Amino acid sequence: MPVRVCPHCKGTTLEETGTGEVACTSCGNVVDDTSIVAEVTFGETSSGAAMVQGMYIGEGQSGARNMGGGLRKNGSWESREQTLANGRRRIMNLANFLSLPEFVGDAANRWFQLAVTQNFVQGRRSQYVVAACLYVACRQQQTTHMLIDFADILQVSVFAIGATYLKLVKVLQIKNIPLIDPSIYIQRFAVKLDFKLYKLVPVKEGEESDDEHPKEKKVLVRDDTRKVMNDAVRLVQRMGKDWLHQGRRPAGVAGACLLVAARMNNYRRSRAEIVHVAKVAEDTIQRRLDEFRLTAAGSLTVQQFRGTNIETEADPPSFTKHRKRELQEQREREQRLRTLDADSDEDDNGVKEKATDDEADEVEDVGRDIDAALEDSNLKQVAISIPEPVEPTPAPTRIIDDDPENLSDVDDDEISNFILNEEEVDVKSHVWHTLNAEYLREQELKAQKIAEDAKNGIVRQPRKRKRNKPKDSTSENLPETPAESAKAMLVKKVLSKKINYAAMDHLFNKTRK
Repeated sequence: MPVRVCPHCKGTTLEETGTGEVACTSCGNVVDDTSIVAEVTFGETSSGAAMVQGMYIGEGQSGARNMGGGLRKNGSWESREQTLANGRRRIMNLANFLSLPEFVGDAANRWFQLAVTQNFVQGRRSQYVVAACLYVACRQQQTTHMLIDFADILQVSVFAIGATYLKLVKVLQIKNIPLIDPSIYIQRFAVKLDFKLYKLVPVKEGEESDDEHPKEKKVLVRDDTRKVMNDAVRLVQRMGKDWLHQGRRPAGVAGACLLVAARMNNYRRSRAEIVHVAKVAEDTIQRRLDEFRLTAAGSLTVQQFRGTNIETEADPPSFTKHRKRELQEQREREQRLRTLDADSDEDDNGVKEKATDDEADEVEDVGRDIDAALEDSNLKQVAISIPEPVEPTPAPTRIIDDDPENLSDVDDDEISNFILNEEEVDVKSHVWHTLNAEYLREQELKAQKIAEDAKNGIVRQPRKRKRNKPKDSTSENLPETPAESAKAMLVKKVLSKKINYAAMDHLFNKTRK
């Protein structure tokens, strides 16, 4: 242990006083007055109760607190420290429930501390933030835990935890989260599906029997879990080469591969069992199977799949789907064009044949008419009796008067053409009543309502509408000058009582120099 030296006189004789201070015996200088001891001492309060003396500083704590404080009222913990402590406690409890190692919980606790620093926990439920931090740590360690596992334990919506997880990754700018390989779920799902073969044997004396069969017990014959897992992992790798699990849920891909691997090893596992283990929809499993059936590996037998290694890669399902759609649309367009061309050809041929027949008939008819007209004797006599053409006399010009009240330039026959007879009046009235039936019905209802109100003593005065007639040069009392017009406008509008309207008289009366 190094020897302590007085910084004032460089002496080495230092003694500890009763008050906890360290002083130099040569010069009397106090070297240390904040000594921290690990001894536990007790004292008494004013009421005679025992109390622990001194202060306690925990790991990661920013300030000291009383030995008996804790989270009680007499403790000195800050709200931030309480939040961190509660978050660490919940993370460790959730990690223990999921059988996670301690280092995963510590990593999640560090993410929670960063979330508290960024004020991410404010306004959010702490269990969502705790689950999101622990899921980030699980993703980084590539464990087999899924987001729905946290939702099942906490009894909350998986979508709420997922939304919190996405926001946490964005706020903390976490970029080193690896993508999930579906093969990491194979062992977890295979153990739950129990690919083991048992047989029933008679129970001997002193042995325990099965609950379902009192006189027999199950004996393990063969464990095919490892074999099924190997086939499922190969299927996952094959699907990866064929672009089948890019952008898909890894649990759905792992479930589909386990279903196929179970059938390859003569284990009949239904889709309902896979759905219960993988926690995905049955339709998702069926879609992965349909996509795998369209690949080159999907057409192989079990022996061929296990003995050969396909090096080729299939096109992504989305590309194949859109390509089929484009080809189908192209075929439909070509079919429509062929149909239109055939219809147009038929119409053109029919029109041409009909036009040819019509033209031939018309020529024959015209020829017969011309021959008959030339042979007609009456036509010859009429042609002889027709006099020479005489130039028509021009009609007398009519002078139009511009006076609208003078009708001397209008003929009586012209006026009579505008007057309708009784039949035309009835037709026009019928048309008008038909077009305005709804308006007439509304007016009739209004009249009935006014009559009922008058009968009940309710008389409503019609509101008088103010009509602004446009003023022209023939209007009366027009202002003679611009000043009078401006003054009349201000007086009429009553813009303000603080305006000196008398000054308007001199507004436009400026002397010209």
